[in-house]
Amino acid sequence: MSLTLTPIESGRLTSAKGVLCEHAEGDITIPVSCWVVSHPKGTVLFDTGLHKELTTDSGRLGASADVFAVDIPAGEDLVALLSQKEFDAEKIDFIVLSHLHFDHCGGTEQIPNARIIVQEEEWLSGTDPKLIELGIYNPNDFNLGHSVKQIKGEFDLFGDGTVVCLPTPGHTAGHQSLRIELESGPVVLTSDCVYWQQMLEDMSFPPFGFSREQHRDSMLNLIKLQKEGCKLIFGHDALQWASLKDNVLR
Repeated sequence: MSLTLTPIESGRLTSAKGVLCEHAEGDITIPVSCWVVSHPKGTVLFDTGLHKELTTDSGRLGASADVFAVDIPAGEDLVALLSQKEFDAEKIDFIVLSHLHFDHCGGTEQIPNARIIVQEEEWLSGTDPKLIELGIYNPNDFNLGHSVKQIKGEFDLFGDGTVVCLPTPGHTAGHQSLRIELESGPVVLTSDCVYWQQMLEDMSFPPFGFSREQHRDSMLNLIKLQKEGCKLIFGHDALQWASLKDNVLR
């Protein structure tokens, strides 16, 4: 069974590095990525990136607009980006959301016919009035009338072991990563469980998050998978992304 994994760059964010990694100094620009998994039984989009409105107006970010500078070139909304890679946004079957922060689910409205796959704990957090009021979640990014399947724990999307949701909580209550069995070997898209490689090597964390203990356990599990032969693709690793963004993994 032949699967492919195609990278999509949904813009870039610039912030103080310490916003993302404790005790780090200076500024950093990170890629915001989405991934298309092409499977014989359906097409999957892992995360949907930034909202197209952010191309010209950062107001929907609320307090985060003071922390992150957003760069989305004109004409590079998610529909256009998918089209450039020969995918039709209206024919995406599933959206697997790692979590519901603005840079991972902002393009969801542009994928109208897909079924969302999300951890139950994450959906509960994303629709919690208190967390919405604090600006941690914005339901206008993700609660848009799609069919939603709320899962608990590990979930085999096609029932054949090739595309599996892996719970990696800590960054948020219901954060998940995605394992894909390619012919070249297994790949795990870590999303925000690990922003970039050095953070995993140093076991360093963002200065915010749902549970430091859960986050550490999730990172240790990813290290275990890496030792077992899984290639880890990190959530916002500019150096790694530069080597991947123009390639299709098979």
